[in-house]
Amino acid sequence: MKKSMMPASLLIVAVLLLAMAAGCVAPTPATVVETVVVEKEVVVEKEVQVEKEVVVTVEVEKEMEAAAPNPYRPDELFQAAEDLKAATADMPPPDGAKYVLLTNAVAPFWTAAQIGAARASAEINVPITFQAPTAAEKLAQQLSMLETFVNDDYTAITFSAIDRDAPHDIIQRAVDEGIHVLCTDSDATGSERAMYIGMSDYDAGRAAAEAALEIIGEGKVVGLVGYATAQNAQDRIAGVNDVFEGTDMELVEVLLDDIKPELALSNAQAAMQKYGDDLAGFITFYSYDGPAACQAVKQAGKEGVVKIVAFDAEPETQRCMEDGAVQAMIGQRVYFYGYLSGYVMDAMAKLGEEEVMAILDPYLDELGDEGKIRLNTGVDVIKADTFEQYKEYLDSIGIPSQ
Repeated sequence: MKKSMMPASLLIVAVLLLAMAAGCVAPTPATVVETVVVEKEVVVEKEVQVEKEVVVTVEVEKEMEAAAPNPYRPDELFQAAEDLKAATADMPPPDGAKYVLLTNAVAPFWTAAQIGAARASAEINVPITFQAPTAAEKLAQQLSMLETFVNDDYTAITFSAIDRDAPHDIIQRAVDEGIHVLCTDSDATGSERAMYIGMSDYDAGRAAAEAALEIIGEGKVVGLVGYATAQNAQDRIAGVNDVFEGTDMELVEVLLDDIKPELALSNAQAAMQKYGDDLAGFITFYSYDGPAACQAVKQAGKEGVVKIVAFDAEPETQRCMEDGAVQAMIGQRVYFYGYLSGYVMDAMAKLGEEEVMAILDPYLDELGDEGKIRLNTGVDVIKADTFEQYKEYLDSIGIPSQ
């Protein structure tokens, strides 16, 4: 795997989010060590459309500097973007190019991806629309939104599939019309999408189970998750169960909440009552599930007794770790769901999918027998003794921590 010192950019984002979305504060400049020589190129302000009704103003100041070593900094992912940037450096954006990143819900989880997409948009000089379903029936709305993007002749679409099978026909129609389709966060397995950008959810599930074995050791664990039909949920749960097999730990139940934080909380409370002293811990599979389990454990006065391994490291989950209610976080590199999606969509529009696959070949792997391509963004395991290093990394790329 190639290593390189990558640009660390100062991204100042003034974001007006939808009412339900997480607030996003402007990041402070990263501290530069005195011995580091810094060359700066200031790029003028650009307006980046991230919702149909929302405009984000982004000011990018590129700093070429030697970044302080940090175990959480994925140099290879920055290098992948640099490789695409170099390959398309002298190519103007395609006429009328427009790209979209469609999430599975409005949630704080997506703040980092929104920042990454805004940064990529400013660098490639093409608008990236950032949207999310807000209706009670999110799957139906997401499918309708995908249909609209195809009808409106978007150049490229990236989305997080709520259901792995439901969007197949829409994806096929988009591909037939020359639209580049990517998935991120949750894949539309078996479809004709060009690439999946995200971690191996199965490996992430295994990492969560291994953390639970180390931290909890034995006993009954309850899982909290949004959708049973989502590929990411299925793979994470499978990874946990495979690691637990033959051990003294058991995932006794997985409770569904339809991406509703209030239902996640009531599920966690119900599990506390149902299993009582037999409940050793929670593994929370979606970003808002960690804070829900944390609240339930705190209400019962069982911090550190009922332990929590939480997917994602959004600010509220980080606060729970500081309070001692969460013992481990499984961190997705969500920033790259936006940043790399922007670069891959743009490169495919300029060069075509085959050439982009060739450029990114060192970073790609195949998924099973289908030969479907994944740009594996990897996974971070954050515990109390590495928490400060993780926050330093987030600060260095302009992602607000707790």
